[in-house]
Amino acid sequence: MKSNQATRQPKQTRSIKTKEKIRNMAYQLFCEKGYFKTTTNEIAKEAKVSIGSLYFYYRDKDMILVEILDRYNESFLKIHESMNIQLESYRENPRLWITGFMEEMIKSHRASKEFNKELKILSHSMPEVSAVMEKQQETVRLMTLDYLKAFHDMLRVKDLEAASIVVVNIMSSLVDQIVFQDNPVDDSRIIREGVDAIHQYLIKQDGI
Repeated sequence: MKSNQATRQPKQTRSIKTKEKIRNMAYQLFCEKGYFKTTTNEIAKEAKVSIGSLYFYYRDKDMILVEILDRYNESFLKIHESMNIQLESYRENPRLWITGFMEEMIKSHRASKEFNKELKILSHSMPEVSAVMEKQQETVRLMTLDYLKAFHDMLRVKDLEAASIVVVNIMSSLVDQIVFQDNPVDDSRIIREGVDAIHQYLIKQDGI
């Protein structure tokens, strides 16, 4: 039995690596060329695997996309974990949290700008994409809610659930404006004004 397990393990490891190569290359091509302009043949060629291998792991391009989106969703949890380490600093200066959160979202969207544009279109025609994007939005909202709970004694808002939705929608709107639009003012000015607006909405002012 041990002998059989030993011979199967490398094969399983190779399979995992092959699937990762396909998924990672697909993501790279989706970001560079866009989802619609990328073919499974291109993905297989650039990943240096046969088209048969690609279809062994993935039924079609849509299936690759959904798995990429699931991994993309996990990346937001990693942002949450890294920012949690600085929670005490954020309590001393909540503007740092608002700024850091917004800048991480901008960075994430810019890294896959074309891909994100097409996701908005795909979400209207592919229920799987819509479901994953809704899950992503909910992940960000729950992350925001966690921070609001940590800051609860500093907040002027009472309904934290509702406030988390308001904050995420303001941030998402500003991130889309910065990443996808040509703006007449510098991005840093938009971020600064957005941070000020969210801070004023959330945090108690002196004497209030």
